[in-house]
This record gives sequence, C-alpha cells and structure tokens, in this order.
Amino acid sequence: MTWGLVLSGGGAHGIANAGVIEVLEGAGLRPDCIAGSSMGAIVGALYATGHGPDDLRRLCDTLTLTNVARLSEHPLRGGLHGGLLQQRLHDHLAPLIGERTRIMDCTIPFVCIAARVCKPVQWQRIIRKDFLDHVTACAEKHVFPQETNLLDAILASSAIPVLFSPVRIGADEFCDIVHFGAIPARTLREAFHPDIVIATDTAPRHSFIRRFLPRGWRNFLDAGHVELDASRQACDLLIAPEMPYGYMRFDRAMDFYEAGKRAAEEMLPAILKKLEQET
Repeated sequence: MTWGLVLSGGGAHGIANAGVIEVLEGAGLRPDCIAGSSMGAIVGALYATGHGPDDLRRLCDTLTLTNVARLSEHPLRGGLHGGLLQQRLHDHLAPLIGERTRIMDCTIPFVCIAARVCKPVQWQRIIRKDFLDHVTACAEKHVFPQETNLLDAILASSAIPVLFSPVRIGADEFCDIVHFGAIPARTLREAFHPDIVIATDTAPRHSFIRRFLPRGWRNFLDAGHVELDASRQACDLLIAPEMPYGYMRFDRAMDFYEAGKRAAEEMLPAILKKLEQET
C-alpha cells in the first residue's frame, strides 16, 4: 500500500502545510509521494529533498512578506527574471534546495504544477463579464517534467499573478495556477498512482468579498471553485485548517503554521484508521 500527500496553495495560508507535516512526521507517517502547488510546492519540495519539520518551521518563521521583499545584492540567475519578491524568495530557498537539483533528484517522489502563460493577461478586463474566457485563453495547466530544475519549478508555481512576475523556464513563462490547481490531487494520482491520497486544503474561500467584485472576477472565482471541488473529490482524506487571517498575511506565518498543526492533529485518528484499513 502506498499513500501520497497533496500540499495545496493559497498564498500565506499554504504555510499551514509545514505544520501538517510536523504532525504527520511526529506520528511516524511519511508519504510515498508528494504533489505541490504554489506555497505547497515550496513546502513540498523542501520536505521531498530531506528537510524535516525543524527546518520547515525555521523557514516559515523567517518568510514574512517584509523579509521576502528586501532587495538582494545579487541579480537573479539565468533561468529567472523579474521582481524583488522572487529574488528574495530565491535567496531563501537556493541554499536549502541547491541551484542544480532537479525534480527527479528528490528523495521522496515529487510533482509540481503551475500555469503556462500563453499570452499576457489584460487585467484591465477584470470588469468585463468575459474575463474568465480571456484568462482561460491566456494560460494552461502545466505539470513540470521530472528533469526540470526544482528551484525554477517551485518559484514558477508560487509566482502569484500581479504580485510576482512570470518565471521563465526555457522558452516559456509560468505563474501560480491559483484556484485552478490549488489542490493537485488528480495530478498526484496520474503521476504516481498511490492507493490513498491525503491532501491539505489551504485555498482561500473569498466568500465574503465575492459580492463586491466585478462580474468578470466573480465568474473567474466561481470557475476556480468548481475546479477546487473536483480536486477535493479526488482525495481520500482532506486536512482543512481554519485560517485566522487573510491569505496575504505573511506576517502571521507562525499562526498559519499552528493552524496546520491543529487541523492535522484533529484528523490524525482518521488518517491512521484509513492507512491501517488499507494495509
């Protein structure tokens, strides 16, 4: 019997993934494979390359938006371009992951997704009802091949539109796939065929602000939620932390970390039961 762990995105909410891993590791549970999106890709890549809960906690404690946004003395290396935020994030992650590590080099099999940018998104069209059709035509889901540079892949997966510039890998540009791939459960199943899939759900809900948004943006969010619901259905068990702050509150990183721990502790009996049943 094999089981896989899906680590979801959601901006700063994705930091909760690290708290989930601490609880699972503490219970002696290590996945046979991992899929990650956005912040979940960052946490997943670190875990898949041998960094345990202590390393993840330390990183989360330093990854405030203020720290990430500081100007670095060094330019971005060849494969990437754009943005002080990406530079700082690169500088945090490169010593931990390595500049030359490929996805296939992970000690735990890992898969990572992003959106491939086909053409620039015209964000001024957000007020138009055809905004969803426009965005859909501008980007498509991309699963990075195993030979892809790991650092490039996770920076691309976490390049939130507007906040980050797209990340160039080879001839293509990539960005965060947002709601359309925040829980890559089906990607994990297709890549590694685990018997059981356990996933985190850290995707923002947007339920309150939806009513105040332009129609085009509401259509975009609604379509993303349909995709999220389908992804949730592809999971055997779902760990859904209660988030105390908004998804851009990187200054509350450790609050999200603790939220992930609490949710995993609550789900641990069900997880152990499920894994025992399948053994």
